Amino acid sequence: MVVGYGGRNIIMENNDTSYYGRILIKALATNYPDNYYILYSPENRTNKRLTSLFNEDSVRVKFPRNHIHNKNHWYVGNGIVRSAKGHGVNTFHGIDDGIASGFEGSNFPTVFTMTDPLYRNAGGWIARMLMQRRARKACKIAKRVIALNEADRQLIIDHYHVNPDNVEVVHPCFFDGCDESVPESMFEILREKYHLPQRFVMYKGRLDKDDNLIEAMKLVHELRDRKISIVMIGYRTDYFDHVIKEEAHDLHIFHRFKQVDKIHQADLTAICKMAQAVIIPSTERARDCFKLINAQRSGGLVICKDSDKAREFGGDGAIYYNDAQDGAEKLSDVLEDENRKAAIMAAARENTERFTSKILADHMIHIYRSVLTHRRLFVE
Repeated sequence: MVVGYGGRNIIMENNDTSYYGRILIKALATNYPDNYYILYSPENRTNKRLTSLFNEDSVRVKFPRNHIHNKNHWYVGNGIVRSAKGHGVNTFHGIDDGIASGFEGSNFPTVFTMTDPLYRNAGGWIARMLMQRRARKACKIAKRVIALNEADRQLIIDHYHVNPDNVEVVHPCFFDGCDESVPESMFEILREKYHLPQRFVMYKGRLDKDDNLIEAMKLVHELRDRKISIVMIGYRTDYFDHVIKEEAHDLHIFHRFKQVDKIHQADLTAICKMAQAVIIPSTERARDCFKLINAQRSGGLVICKDSDKAREFGGDGAIYYNDAQDGAEKLSDVLEDENRKAAIMAAARENTERFTSKILADHMIHIYRSVLTHRRLFVE
C-alpha cells in the first residue's frame, strides 16, 4: 500500500487493502479532503473492502492499463513509478508490500510503513524471507520508515539496520464506528438476535492457534463467578472444531461457551458494552492492538495479555494479566468493585483520545511535508 502528499497523493493498495491501510486512508480523506489519495492495485478488480472507500471524494483507484501484460512488473518495477509521475503524485507511501524498485536512486519522496516488521503472518518461512528481503530494500529506498509502536521501531532499527533518525512511530486510530451511540432498547434485541448469554466475556478475532484462545478459556474457567460465559466471535476453523471445543469439554465449561460466526459491524459496539469484559489473549501483533483501542473506545472493559505493546496502547485503561489464574483473579476483583471498574473504563475512554483519526492524519501529513521539504532542499 502507498500514500503521498501534495496536490495529489498516492496510496498503493496492499492487495485487498489492509485494515491499517483503510483506517489511514479514511483518516487522511476525512481530515485533509483537499488532497487526492490514489490507490494503485496490481489487478483490475475491486472488492468490498476497497469499494467502501469510494464514498470519499478525494480517493481514486488506478489499475494497470489493459495493454500491460506483466501486471506484477508494473506493480513492483518501473511501471508504477511512471504512473505515479504521470498522475502528479508528490509522495509515495508503501505499506508492507514494499516500494517499487524504480524509486531507488530517483530522489522521489517515499515513505514506508511496516505493520509487522518480521512478517510473521506472511505464510511460511519462504514467504517471510522474501517479504523481509523486499522490506530491507524498501528501508534503503524510503526517506522515512514508520512503525506502529515503540517495540516495532526498535526491531526495525536492529533487524534492518536503519538509521534511528529515519524511523518514526505513528500510532493507528480507532475505527470511527466505535463512537456510535447505542440506545438501551438495543441490548435485549441483540441478545435475542445472536442468542447471547446474560453475562459473558467477549473475544473477537481469528479462531486459530496463534490467538492463545486456550488461555482465554482457562481464565473464564477460573473466574469466581461461575455464571459468566465466553462468547467467541469468528469463523469456525479446524483448530476450533478439534482443539477449542475439546478444551471446553475438558474444562467443563462447554455449557458456558458460545461461538458466533459473524456480528454486523453496526452491532459490535453495543455487544462490547453488553459484555462483562473484552478479552485479548494475544497482544504481540498489530491487529491485537487495533482490537484493544477499538474495544476501549466502544465502552468495553478490556482485559489483555501483558506486554510492552499492550501497555503502550492500553495505558491505564485496561487490566493486564500474565497467566490465566492471574487474569481470572484480577478480572473477578474488578467485576466485584463497581467503583474500580468505572475508574478503569473512564481511563480507557481518556486513553483513546491519543488514537483519534485527526492525530493520525496530522502526524502522517507532517511526515509527507517533511520528506517533500527534504527533497526540495536536496534538489536546490
